[in-house]
Order: sequence, then structure tokens, then C-alpha cells
Amino acid sequence: MVLFIGFLFVETQAQSRLDLRNKLVKNELLVKILNDSEMKELEPPSPTARANFLRLYSMEGELGDNCAPEAETEVTCSFKYYLAVNSGDLGLSGAVYDLGEVGEITKVEWLQNSNRDFDRLRLEISNYPEFVFEYNPKLVRKTRTVEIEVSLQALKIKVIK
Repeated sequence: MVLFIGFLFVETQAQSRLDLRNKLVKNELLVKILNDSEMKELEPPSPTARANFLRLYSMEGELGDNCAPEAETEVTCSFKYYLAVNSGDLGLSGAVYDLGEVGEITKVEWLQNSNRDFDRLRLEISNYPEFVFEYNPKLVRKTRTVEIEVSLQALKIKVIK
């Protein structure tokens, strides 16, 4: 009888959906991304133009005086980027791609795509964040344009210019 009452108590508690847990997530990178990054939802021009839901996470990369030596405070000289991909389908967890550390992704443009298996984006990348040029006008701005094809299974990068 005690076992039956215990079973009913556990079953009732499990169904209530009111109990919080205190389980520590032990993934250092995930914790860093969630605590230290800025998230930008990448929205296509029309909802039907995408195969996946894309979120771009950026967090401070290199700090220091190599890009703005005259600044009185430390300046962020680059950002680390992560691209999260989710199809929106139930049961599929999605994927996250480490895009690396660059000065700054300054522009994101959705490209037309007839293939519903992946999304195509054009990214413009600068060698330093925009605000750094105000601190150090001696810096030479360099840019690169890339196109990416991204799906749950892969990310391909093609340099355009």
C-alpha cells in the first residue's frame, strides 16, 4: 500500500509541470554563449523564403590596445560568432556552427534559393568593429564578402570578394 501511494505521489508530481530543477549545465561554451553574447534573429524578406530558423550570436573576442592604442579603456577588436540553425520540426534539435572570430559581420543578406534543404546568406565582414575606426582613424578598413549555405547537416562558406 505504501508503494502504491508513493507511486501516485510521484505520478501526480510529474504531471503537475510546476516543479523547477536545479541541474547545473556543464558545457562551458554553451554557458559562455548564453551569458556573454548578443543574439540576432535572422529574418528573411518573406517567411516562405527560408528552410530554417537562423540566429546569429556574437560575443566579444579580442580585447586590447592593438586596434586602438590611444583609447583610455580596453576596446573590443573583434567578435566571435556562432550560427544556430533550427528547422522548426518537432523532434529535431538543430545545429550550432562556430563561425570563428572576425572584426565584425556588418551586413547579412538573404539570397534567393529554390532548394528547400538549406538557406543561402551573403555576409559582409570588416576587419575591425565599426566603432574602432572612431578610436583609431589610422586603421585601414578591409572588407570581405562571403556567401554561406547552411542546413542542419552542413555549412559551406564561399568567398565572393
